[in-house]
Parts: sequence; C-alpha cells; structure tokens
Amino acid sequence: MSKNVIIIGGGIVGCLSALEFKKKGFDVTIIEKSKIGQESSSAAAGILYPLMPWKYDDTVYEFSLGASKFYSELSKKFLKDFGRDIEFITSGLKLLPPYNEHEVQEWSKKNKTNILKNNNSILIPGVSQLNPKELMLSIKDYLNYMKIKIYENLSVLKMDINNNIINAVYTDDHKKHISDVFVLSAGAWSSIINKKLIRKIKPIRGQIIQYSGKNLKLNNILYSDGMYIFQRKNSSIIVGSTLEDVGFSDQNLDEKIDELDTKAKEILDDLKKCSIEKTWYGFRPGVENNLPIISKDEKYENMFIHSGHYRYGITMAPATTKILMSYF
Repeated sequence: MSKNVIIIGGGIVGCLSALEFKKKGFDVTIIEKSKIGQESSSAAAGILYPLMPWKYDDTVYEFSLGASKFYSELSKKFLKDFGRDIEFITSGLKLLPPYNEHEVQEWSKKNKTNILKNNNSILIPGVSQLNPKELMLSIKDYLNYMKIKIYENLSVLKMDINNNIINAVYTDDHKKHISDVFVLSAGAWSSIINKKLIRKIKPIRGQIIQYSGKNLKLNNILYSDGMYIFQRKNSSIIVGSTLEDVGFSDQNLDEKIDELDTKAKEILDDLKKCSIEKTWYGFRPGVENNLPIISKDEKYENMFIHSGHYRYGITMAPATTKILMSYF
C-alpha cells in the first residue's frame, strides 16, 4: 500500500519535492495558497547561479552546482512533451567593478572554477538562465501529467495532532486533508504555518524591472554592486533586484523601482533607450547565510521542512530535494 504525502506550498521547491515523491511511489497532494508557482518562484529572475558565491557559505555554491545541467535536461523534456520553452540559455556572468579581485581569484582556485579576466571585468563562463514564469507553467503541466493532486487558492489553517503525529491538516474551505507525511515548503509563508520558524524564515521583498530589449544585444549577465542586468531569450532586459525587509507589505513600490531604474542606467547607458515594459515583486523566504532548511521537524515526527531558499530557490531546489528524499 502506497503512502500519502502532502506538500504545503506549490513553488519550485514544493513542486520538485512532489515529483520526486511521486517517482518513489507516494500518492502526492500539493496545497498552495495561490496558484502553482505564482509567488516568489515566478517572481524570480531565473539566474542559475549564486551571484557572489565567494560571499556565501560554501554550501550555497555546492547546492547550485548541478542546476544548469538539471534545467537544461528539463528544458528539452518540456519542449518535447508539452511544447513549452522555458527559455534556457547559457549566458555567462560578467562581474563589473566594484569587486575584490583577490577574493574572487582565491575562490576560483579553491573551487577549480574557470574565470576570465578582461580589462576591468571578470567573466564566469557557463552561467545559465531561464524564464521562471515559463518554468512554472511547464512544471504545472508535468504535475498534472504525473497525476499529482493539486489544490490551489487554499491556505492551511490548522493541524490535527495526536502524540506528536500530524494526522491531517485543515484548509480554509473547511476541508480535512489526511496524510502519512507532511512537507512544509511554503517559502516566506512557512513561519505562518509553523510558528517555530518565525525567527528563521522571514519575507524579504524583491522588485524587478523588465525593459524592451529589441534594440539591444547583451551576450552576458552583468553584475555590479548588488545589481544584475541580463537579456532573456525572448529579448527582454531584466534588472533586479531590491532587498527590502518590509514584511509582506505592498507599499512604497515606486520609490524602490525608481532607484533600481536609475542605478541600472548608470551601469548600462544603453538602457536609457529602452522603455519599461513592466515591473513586479515577490517575497523571498529570507534566511541567515542564504542556507535553506532541510530537516525533520523538531516536534512532529511526520513533518519535514524544505524551505528558506532565499534568493536561490530555483537554483538550489534540485540539490536540496535530493537531501529531502534521503529521509525516505
């Protein structure tokens, strides 16, 4: 008899977890507060690389190593099976001043990473990107194909607990969902469901600008002083992103967008010729040192935490999902 698992949260982390559980023979259900992938996963930029790996714990880079290969293969599958293009391309990342060259060079030697110095910039070849919105639409097709049950626009309100075992969760449509295993992958909202995570995971708002890039050609992802600028396969130019510790607030958006726009045009003068097509924001699950939480819950024997990927949810999810599955 197969076991049941409920994944709370339908972002990239929850979806990849669901797919792996299904492959292991579980009956899988996802409960998502909005739409599959609609929150921070779709709001992400889609750069498959930690922007400054030399500034992070080594684990962040280790969790990122297989991302390009994973999504390259997934891209081919989605194009073949569903006719969807997630716009996976390899752009390389060009680091512009200011940066500490010695720090970058030492990190490169330690990790045996090829970098190319050219005048005042450093190029890291092989860095890839994709379109997160297209990725999550394709993932949803895949979930349906795999016959994974999806409940959207439902929030988990409470749990039915007996002797540190969760028997079921109740959603805001007054329904009870029974399962053997529960996985919390609700991103920035994880601490709302599990109060013990309040000091570990918090929302960090990030805003992004998309410009029309029909008259520009950027070969590389540009990164300078906390800002990235790159061109997608569909020609649009993406600039981001802010890091705003404002809770789940949607106030004062324009001020930060203006700052982002001004700074981007200082880095790339050609952006002055481009019009802004749209802007958006998402709430990242902010954690200390960018290190996600992948563990069995301290109290509940059949709940597991797979959350807190901060800025690199799409990038780290393939590796962290493998760690989660090692419990089963």
